[in-house]
Amino acid sequence: MSDSPAVATTSCYCGGVRMELDVSEKPPIASYCHCDSCRKAHAAPMYQCVYVDPSKMKILAGEELIKEYRKEGAPLIRAFCTECGSRVYNKHDVVGLGVFPGMFTPKLPESYDAKLHYREMEAVFPLEKLTDGLQRVNDASEIKQ
Repeated sequence: MSDSPAVATTSCYCGGVRMELDVSEKPPIASYCHCDSCRKAHAAPMYQCVYVDPSKMKILAGEELIKEYRKEGAPLIRAFCTECGSRVYNKHDVVGLGVFPGMFTPKLPESYDAKLHYREMEAVFPLEKLTDGLQRVNDASEIKQ
């Protein structure tokens, strides 16, 4: 995969975990999430996540540094580097593997740009001030691809 131009690479903050992502296909879901769980996990008012087929990502180094955590009752596992604390991916029970576009070099293709705001009902800032024209949904069944 490394010799293909359709591959982007990333690492955690300390560089111990390195990954590559096959970006040759459009991802099924690219969004900004506003839910309480994601806000707490990322210490941010929202975050960008793209869900891809798990076979599209490869851990190149540091697999032994990755710790996975699932909060009781949560539909996903959050993974982070045990050395520096960086979030490295999500594994969602329904929609697949979640990666974070801001981590990758080169910048991911435009098809990976967020297409919607998910869980807008949980937003902690006034979304009406965002004039990005993106779809706003509260339930995965509302997502239009």
